[in-house]
Amino acid sequence: MKNYCTLLLLFLSFQTIAQTSLKGKVTNTEGEVINGASVIAYPINEERILGFNITDSKGNYMITLKEKRDSVRITVRSLGYEITTQKVAVEEGTFDFKMKHSDQYLKELQVKTKPITEEGDTLNYTVATFSKEGDESIEDVLKRLPGVEVSEDGKIQYQGKAINKLYVEGKDLMGSQYAVTTKNLPKGAVASVEILKNHQPVKMLKDVVNSVDPAINIVLKEGVNVTGSVEMGGGVPYRWLAKATPMVFNKKHQTVNVFSSTNSGRDELSVFNGINLFDYLEFGLIESQHSFLLGKQPLESTLFEKSEYNDHQTHSVTTNYITGFWKGDMKVNIDAYFDERKQGLASNTLFFSGNDTIDIHNLQQSTFHKKYLKTKLTYEHNDKKNYFKNTFHFKVLQDDESSEIYQNEVLIPQQSHRTFYSIGDKLSKIQKIGKAYYKLNAYFEYTNTPEQLSFTGGPLTNLSFLEASQKVQQEISQNHLKAHLGTNIIRKWKKVTFNSKLGVNYEWKSMTSDLPTIQETTDVQYQNDLQYHSFIPKITPTIEFRHKKLYLSASPKLSFQYRKLLDDIQQKEDQITALVFEPSAFLMYNIEGVKYQGNYSYNTNFMELPQMYSGLIIHNYSEIKQQDLPILKTEIHQFRNDLSYELPVASLNFYASYEIKSSNKDWITKYEINEEGVTLLQTDYFENNHGLSQQLKGNFDWFLLALRSTFKGSVAIGQNEENIILNDQVNRNRNEYLQWEAMLDFPIIKGLVVSAFYTDYHSKNTYQEMNQVDWSQSTMGANVQFSYKKHLLKWNNKWIDHTFVDDDFLYMDFSYRYQFNKKTSLSFVAQNLLDYQFYTQTDMNAFQSNQSYFYLRPRQLMMQVKFKF
Repeated sequence: MKNYCTLLLLFLSFQTIAQTSLKGKVTNTEGEVINGASVIAYPINEERILGFNITDSKGNYMITLKEKRDSVRITVRSLGYEITTQKVAVEEGTFDFKMKHSDQYLKELQVKTKPITEEGDTLNYTVATFSKEGDESIEDVLKRLPGVEVSEDGKIQYQGKAINKLYVEGKDLMGSQYAVTTKNLPKGAVASVEILKNHQPVKMLKDVVNSVDPAINIVLKEGVNVTGSVEMGGGVPYRWLAKATPMVFNKKHQTVNVFSSTNSGRDELSVFNGINLFDYLEFGLIESQHSFLLGKQPLESTLFEKSEYNDHQTHSVTTNYITGFWKGDMKVNIDAYFDERKQGLASNTLFFSGNDTIDIHNLQQSTFHKKYLKTKLTYEHNDKKNYFKNTFHFKVLQDDESSEIYQNEVLIPQQSHRTFYSIGDKLSKIQKIGKAYYKLNAYFEYTNTPEQLSFTGGPLTNLSFLEASQKVQQEISQNHLKAHLGTNIIRKWKKVTFNSKLGVNYEWKSMTSDLPTIQETTDVQYQNDLQYHSFIPKITPTIEFRHKKLYLSASPKLSFQYRKLLDDIQQKEDQITALVFEPSAFLMYNIEGVKYQGNYSYNTNFMELPQMYSGLIIHNYSEIKQQDLPILKTEIHQFRNDLSYELPVASLNFYASYEIKSSNKDWITKYEINEEGVTLLQTDYFENNHGLSQQLKGNFDWFLLALRSTFKGSVAIGQNEENIILNDQVNRNRNEYLQWEAMLDFPIIKGLVVSAFYTDYHSKNTYQEMNQVDWSQSTMGANVQFSYKKHLLKWNNKWIDHTFVDDDFLYMDFSYRYQFNKKTSLSFVAQNLLDYQFYTQTDMNAFQSNQSYFYLRPRQLMMQVKFKF
């Protein structure tokens, strides 16, 4: 009987719930679910709330009414949609709602939204406030944010500090190659950008080990799961562009893909150059990058963007995927490209040597071929209780050069073939035992770099030991193995954190070189067979103290340096054993938006391969080097002060820094230049060779919300001093410079925006206190943009003035875009309208002047269509 009563009560309860509960689904007129919509039930003629709920990720809701009613009034609200109200009969139980988009509501909301909000150490920039018509990627918006600097290759700094992470919705998919995302993620998919000012990427150590490095988190708009674009275009003379950037972002998976093929001048390769410098803090080593010794590389301009002079064909692909796996995330990154680049250069080089001046004229036509493949596999488990990360990588780069060089009207054909292989793995694991954290770090990498160079004729063949070799061949092979094993013991006690790092680094390097075409009877040492070993155990105890707005740290690093160089050909060796003390200290104080940071460090660097070799190495048709040296060292004292101020409510940001670096070397660089321009570069022993470098820099950003205008300004004053030997004369070379720039972006009337910028650079070079060369360079630009309904016009101008260039230079571009709808546009782009063929770029120091005539891309006209999704 008792069981029957229980069943009866349960039945009556379910009946009551059925009569007082409402459920359903909320979608838009396209059938897409709306997550986060508020659903509220009211009495028919009253404003009392009978029940409410928020729709889940599938758009579903369920409301339990506080009192029984035959009918109620339900109101549904969601950002960007019209408010929907409907009278319903409760007994029906299920009600679905379809909501209409409301552009007017969004516009009103954007006006009321603050451009910057601050919560703790996080600044939130609203993208809609800082973006303007014509912006394509989120990088275009980042360049306009106060305190943020973005370089041409996509590297980001905040208040002068490089960011250590860039997240999209809290996930780090791209690592150091985050420029792939920022250059291709549509700005229309992004709601806000968060600046994490003191970001600790390891969640276990968030409240234990302090960080002063910034990071960025990109917050997407509600409902954005799939985004990207497809772009196609063609033009004259024989230009094409094809690019697709499909991206997916959701809670379980993220993928960013870029497929590109173009000869339009657009730079698609700089995004692959990211280096994770923060690895050095963990392992004392960073992933190796290629550094070739033979042949030539393309000369880059400091005045023009790469797209204005890059004569190329580039085919590239990058595919990146991250997904939840076991307790963490599995990440795959694959990059590949093929690039053919042609460059024509004319140059006039003057060497000032005592009372003599050497004048060398060169004309060069080169073709460079690069093939690149890199794969990286990462597993990371990063939460408040566990941390584990392992990254495996493999990459190969093939870099070939074929040049025809005319030096003083004599033809010198030159070819070089260079390859770089790298394979490595790095691992980090943190385990908490009691109140202490134990961190294990391990790193392993092997690289191989074979190179070949050949040329026919030229000034080097006039040297005695090469007279019988009209064709010269140089071969080099380098191998490098490096490993690190270390542990950290971390313990926090109240306001003090003790972080003791124990580790050992081991490196093995070898280098062999030969000149196969040279006669073996010569008495000149032209072969190398070298090995270099280093074994460095070290301890770095770090003490951190934080109290409110004050942060202090000190690291008295102590290491035992064992280094050995073996020369198998000359049957000799050099060895160093030394106890090295390298202290560093850091201070930060923050009050009322004003932050001061001071940093001091002392470092001792020793020479390694390939800085030392006893046999001559021919680097190109006119340059030869010999570094027959013991293991020498450089001592560096560095002190830096940073002062910054931010006022988020006024969108104002200012920072300044002063840095001084003093070096003491026991070696010196020696140049020997003959009348044919042959340069022999050597390094000689030189006791107490002091160098000095210092710079004062300031930066000011202000976004005027009322005028929707941006003002940016910066100034840098610096000085560098060093000793060199030129044709057996020891000289003190000093360079002083002043650079300042200003940019103003402001609307004139609705739809008409003008951007103006001015950059000025002054340099004074002094050689042996008697020869002084002063020069300056100014760049001024004005960009005009006009938008009206579906039309967008852009007109860009750049004017350049240089001390050693007689004619002023005006570079001009024009573009027009017609927007068919929110997802489809057609563009016409005209580049280099005045069809300038070349520009002279002058590089000066106190003993050398080099004028390079850059061949610019000729006038080109292109039609492009773009589809967004």
